[in-house]
Amino acid sequence: MSAATPSDNSAAENANAGDSPIKAAPQAKGRNALTGNCTNCGAELQGPFCHQCGQEDKNYIRNVFRLITELFGEMGNWDGRFWRTLIPLFIRPGFLSKQYVTGKRIAYVPPLRLYIFISLISFILFSSLGNGFQQLDSQLASQGQVIFADETEAKAPAVVSEFQFNDVNLNFGFLSEADNETLNAKLQFLREHPRVFMDRFFSLAPQLMLVMLPLFALVLKLLYAFSGRYYVEHLVLALHTHAFILLSLMVIMGVNSVMGLALPIWMANIVSWVYTLLWWWIPIYLFLTQKRFYRQGWGMTTVKFTITSLLYFVVLALMLFATIILSVLRA
Repeated sequence: MSAATPSDNSAAENANAGDSPIKAAPQAKGRNALTGNCTNCGAELQGPFCHQCGQEDKNYIRNVFRLITELFGEMGNWDGRFWRTLIPLFIRPGFLSKQYVTGKRIAYVPPLRLYIFISLISFILFSSLGNGFQQLDSQLASQGQVIFADETEAKAPAVVSEFQFNDVNLNFGFLSEADNETLNAKLQFLREHPRVFMDRFFSLAPQLMLVMLPLFALVLKLLYAFSGRYYVEHLVLALHTHAFILLSLMVIMGVNSVMGLALPIWMANIVSWVYTLLWWWIPIYLFLTQKRFYRQGWGMTTVKFTITSLLYFVVLALMLFATIILSVLRA
């Protein structure tokens, strides 16, 4: 048996050293710079992702400065995708939905992420606009309750008569008599102060739309049952259309706030026309979206769009009514 040479011992020591935990630990953090192998399964890398296990060839353990740099880079990249998505969302009916279902997705923000982002911004905007009326609402509501309480003691028949003959008097069997009286009193207050009612409506709109998304997609699925499209495709269209509606409401509210400023007559007329066109653009956009996405004739699209709109508004009205009742009772 031959003795091991010094070179063999050196090679064995290097091999053992390479297998030691101290040397192997840095390789587990990201790309194996010496071999180009995946740190998870050891397969030879042929791109940024391992073709065997799918792990990304990326080092997530890095210093804070690199993390901050990467964060700003991701934000800049997402910002570019966001603007490439936002513009066609507002001016090109059905474009984003068609691009997504045909596989052209990398250039645009995904539908669910887009809707969540716009919904979050709209919820913050609607809530902030409501804060301006909150103090007035509380003061008037407290005064109304005091007046109502005083009148109830002194002129109960007159108050009851007023609710019965001049206004709608709601009476739900599942509520107590006191709750029904409180509900009618607060609804009367909302009728007398429509700006407060609109404020509450806009504050509830994002939550209602989130619930309406799967219902709207289900209606589309039933109306286009023979189109060969999956439910997810209808849901993608619902996400884009609801994101457009929320975006349009935000723009309309912005234009409405501009109308309250002291503007020259010619500028006030232009803003007024823009305000009107924006309201008309919403149904036109939704109709064109349905026409371009499902590619049916104008007559069939008109019939199905009318059915979709009626069903949507019936369900929306019921949900809005239930939500208002709950919010009024809990106010």
